[in-house]
Amino acid sequence: MGDNSLRGTGFWLLWANAVSVSMVMSADRFTFEWLVGETLDASDSVNGLVLFALGAPVVCFVLLAGAMADRHDRKRILLWTQLGGAVVLGLSAVAVWTDIIDVPVTIVLAVLFGTVMAFGQPVRASLLPSIVAKEQLMHAIVVMTIGMNVAMIGGPLIAGALIEAEGVGLAFAAQAVFFVVGVTTVSRLHVPALPPVDRTTRLRDEVTDGLRFTWGHRRLRALFFLLAVGGGLMFGSAVALLPKIARDEFGRSADDSGLLFAMMGVGMIVTSIGLIRHRQRITRRGLVFMLGMVLGTSNQIVQGFVPSYIWLVVLMFLWGASGGFYMNINQTLIQELTPREKMGRVMSLTSLTQGGLVPLGALAASALAEGIGPQPAMSVFGVVSLACVLLTLAVAKELRAQR
Repeated sequence: MGDNSLRGTGFWLLWANAVSVSMVMSADRFTFEWLVGETLDASDSVNGLVLFALGAPVVCFVLLAGAMADRHDRKRILLWTQLGGAVVLGLSAVAVWTDIIDVPVTIVLAVLFGTVMAFGQPVRASLLPSIVAKEQLMHAIVVMTIGMNVAMIGGPLIAGALIEAEGVGLAFAAQAVFFVVGVTTVSRLHVPALPPVDRTTRLRDEVTDGLRFTWGHRRLRALFFLLAVGGGLMFGSAVALLPKIARDEFGRSADDSGLLFAMMGVGMIVTSIGLIRHRQRITRRGLVFMLGMVLGTSNQIVQGFVPSYIWLVVLMFLWGASGGFYMNINQTLIQELTPREKMGRVMSLTSLTQGGLVPLGALAASALAEGIGPQPAMSVFGVVSLACVLLTLAVAKELRAQR
């Protein structure tokens, strides 16, 4: 999957770390949802609140974390956030095993875990352009995406199997172990020195400078709007509603629910492999990216009408296939269009739109599902998402023409 140009760059150490973290994050949302809905037998609104607690720290802290990534030791930040994640998940396992877990404790643990992730994500995302040449950037991003999607497949499947076998406590403990594995890869990674910065400038001013740069760049502005659609409206509703649809509409178990996310990952891997082989043939990457989102949002609408679990599995594979264009092309364009000295701050916006908005979307989707049911709620979110993408396709001429 890789080639010789990626060897000796540190890429594979960064890849291994990103994959281990993705494994945890994909399993973690699934585990928290199952903890609330099945172990604690709480309502859909409580589930949405817990998912919101996972992402609220990203909204609050990720821009600050991006500014820190542009001026402080990035390797040290990664090490501390990995260790912090392992501690929080270990405490989560202990809380379940000692039977002290309840909704308030779950919310506190979710906030702690979200805080750790908020400070780690921008640093990890900003490293790739520092260790890979620009002409190899899309290749590296696609290989990274394949690994992360393998993790997205494995995370829910492993979590679902562990929950079925021994309960959510063991699932949390296994995720803590994956974080510890990630520490070993970071410790071996050589992180290039940062460009000289004026350390007298306040972090708040640097955050403002990053926001101003992104807003003033038309193509980046359109990309981030579509990222917000994908994170808040599409994936946010998926995290909240797919387990409910599998469990409540089709009477399926935890591992069957995990299979839905796994099939999404398989679809992304298929598209990513195709991009590795044929990426040079794509001459208008911005247009391909947006057309992929049109297919994805249309798929989401159909998810609200499928009559069986098997049909939903098929749609998840196709959803992932269209999402492969979304994940790979948008990250490539953002990193190509961003100066290296602003990379941490711009990538923190990526974390905000992709991760921080997911819990907000999950909270809204859970509330809507209580009123009209999870499948109709999924279709409603799909309709809104499709309208946003079509509007952007019509007005973002610079992005349509981006090569």
